[in-house]
Amino acid sequence: MKNKSQSVVEFIENLHKFIVENPQFRKNTKNKNEAQVQTELRSILLHYLEKYYEKCGYKKAANKATKSFYWEGQEGQYKKKKEIVFGSKNYPDFIITEPYLIAIEYKQSASGSLVKTGFGQSIMHTLGSEFHYVYLLFHDEGKDKKIEKSIHNERETFIINKMWDDFNVYVKFI
Repeated sequence: MKNKSQSVVEFIENLHKFIVENPQFRKNTKNKNEAQVQTELRSILLHYLEKYYEKCGYKKAANKATKSFYWEGQEGQYKKKKEIVFGSKNYPDFIITEPYLIAIEYKQSASGSLVKTGFGQSIMHTLGSEFHYVYLLFHDEGKDKKIEKSIHNERETFIINKMWDDFNVYVKFI
């Protein structure tokens, strides 16, 4: 497992903050399927990378951002060969290749069972050694937000911390 430096922690935390505070980020996903929301997320993620590379002094920050980003279903191929684990390949929703190798998973549901699916996919990304870190963003679509509220429970807090500490999976609920 790749060690977490302060810079990678800041990068992922700032990425999350940039997404959820972005005016283009859809707060209500009830009438949108996951693929539609992911399409909207794609431009937000690219914008974050552009801003990051601008701060790093890149003259062609947009080009660098585009070269450092891949999304599932993108025309062309992700340049790294996909490894087979348990008879199948892992395909995250998005991949940031630089400055850190990060898989991004986005899930939305009012059901907690999809949280477990997201956790399983995310762990496979790091344990399979294809990615150093994973950012899992789960959009709670329930009216009462019981999934999002549950993160304050002792068991859920333990699990979320363990995901980050032991598996390099950064989990956030909205």
